[in-house]
Amino acid sequence: MENRQSINRYALSIYDTGKQENKLDDIQKGLESIKSLYKSVKEFKYLLLTKKIDSKNKITILEETLRNYCSGYVIGLMSVIIENGDSKYLISIIERFFIILENESDIVNVKMITSESMSDQDLNSLSQNIEKQLGKKISFKHEQDPQILGGIKLMIGNKVVDGSISYQLKKLKFALEQV
Repeated sequence: MENRQSINRYALSIYDTGKQENKLDDIQKGLESIKSLYKSVKEFKYLLLTKKIDSKNKITILEETLRNYCSGYVIGLMSVIIENGDSKYLISIIERFFIILENESDIVNVKMITSESMSDQDLNSLSQNIEKQLGKKISFKHEQDPQILGGIKLMIGNKVVDGSISYQLKKLKFALEQV
């Protein structure tokens, strides 16, 4: 099987299932958790990619570990991916799912990063303003990152609007190096 076709087939399959069963939100949250685990916990990534553990044991470990964090649909997808030996495509499958989700729905994923925490009232106000500007419903996520020094960094779908101080300083540094 060609990689791109496999990735699309898996992503479309989980999207279609989620849409038919009205479980897209659960699947989205589960896949976000899986992606985060894969990128941040090296043992999780090792479990998925190693050939030293057979597929049946991998699936058992995942079912026991993830059952309280992911829907049965996500665990089922993970099982099929492992059984077919396609674990190396996991992140591509998840990313493709999110592209399909964004293209097929009226919901846009928005992630906002600030250097300091914000009140719930400010976050709600900001998310409502973004919804009004985009003319679509949004799935809003806020993260705090002191390294941006100040300002706001927005990721709207696959676009980035960087109004952070750290970005402005990088631009200034680059401009000064050109002189």
